[in-house]
Parts: sequence; C-alpha cells; structure tokens
Amino acid sequence: MEYGPERRVRTVTYTGRRRGYAKRRARHRRLLAVGLTLAVVVLLCLPFLPRIQEAIQREIYPLKYAPQIRADSREFGVDPTLVAGVVYVESRFGYDSESSKGAYGLMQLMPSTAKFISERSGIRGDYRDPEVNLRMGTWYLSYLESRYPNNKRMALAAYNSGEGRVNVWALRKGFDIRRDIPYKETRDYVQNVLEAQKTYRELYGKNLNR
Repeated sequence: MEYGPERRVRTVTYTGRRRGYAKRRARHRRLLAVGLTLAVVVLLCLPFLPRIQEAIQREIYPLKYAPQIRADSREFGVDPTLVAGVVYVESRFGYDSESSKGAYGLMQLMPSTAKFISERSGIRGDYRDPEVNLRMGTWYLSYLESRYPNNKRMALAAYNSGEGRVNVWALRKGFDIRRDIPYKETRDYVQNVLEAQKTYRELYGKNLNR
C-alpha cells in the first residue's frame, strides 16, 4: 500500500521525535550515572577530608628548621610558633631570600640590625648563614618583647618598622596599636604574622612538636 505525501510527512516527523526523545533519555542516564559516581566518590572521601585539608595547609605553610626553632625559642623565651610565623611572613623559609632594601635570610635581617644584635647578644657568625640568621632573629624578637611587655603587636611593629618609629607612635595621645599604625605595610605585617602564628600552632602544635 502506498501512502500519500501527507502520511509520509507525519511518519517522518513522528520517527524524528522518537529518536530525539531516545537521545535525551540516554544523555539523562549518562548524567545521572556521572552524578551518582561523583556522589559515591565524595562519600568515600569524606572521612579523609580533614587529613587532605591539613596536608594542603602544610604545603602552603611549610615548617623547616623545627629543631633549631624550638631550641632557640626555648633559650630566648619566645613562643616557637611566633618565630615560625615571622619566618613565614618574612621569607617563606627561604634561607637566601633578600629584599630590595637589603634585608637577608630567614628572618630578613638588615646588616645594621644584625650588627646591633651581635653587639647586644654576643651571637657571633655571619648573619647570612641560615642558623645564625635564625638565632639572631629569635633573640631580636625576645629583645623586642622585653621592650614592649605584654604587647605582641608593638613588638612585631617594631620588628618591621624599627623601635624609633614605634616609640614615636606610642607617644601620640590615644594611640591604639590595633588601628593606628600609620603604615599599611606594617599594619599588614603585624596581622599576617599573627595569622601565620595561629596557623602554625594549629598545624604543628604550640611547641611545633607535631
């Protein structure tokens, strides 16, 4: 039996719709399968997420020279997590880092600061040596904490900008170290060190034992 033109058009249109519907169903099934697979993977990984996050954090916040940081901090009475935080912000633990202003090493000591530390502390050696640099910087933190007792922010501001500037700021009426540091670089520096210290304490323990 032959169909007329109208019947043939309707048959082709209906067949095309069925094929389109079949393709959409197949695509839907594939997407559903991918979604279910991803959900299973996520569920399987959930117990390991804290460890994965910690591993990533440790990559971002590495800890080198831990035995010396502990020893120097204990000797000079400084929180080792503070030392680690300063090193991280200053040099990212790059022992040969040098700033455009001439500060050098793990704790970014200026030659004049290293000379001052050597004269006051009796620490000898080349401040460009990583162990000497770390020892000098830790002593200097201890010195600044004694200059500004119970005021870690003042000590850190002085580490970044120098005692002279901080002393001038402190003489201003109503000066608040939390909000009134006039230099953005120093404000950011103090906050960054405090945040890094908190992170190092969480990742490695308050004595950097973990």
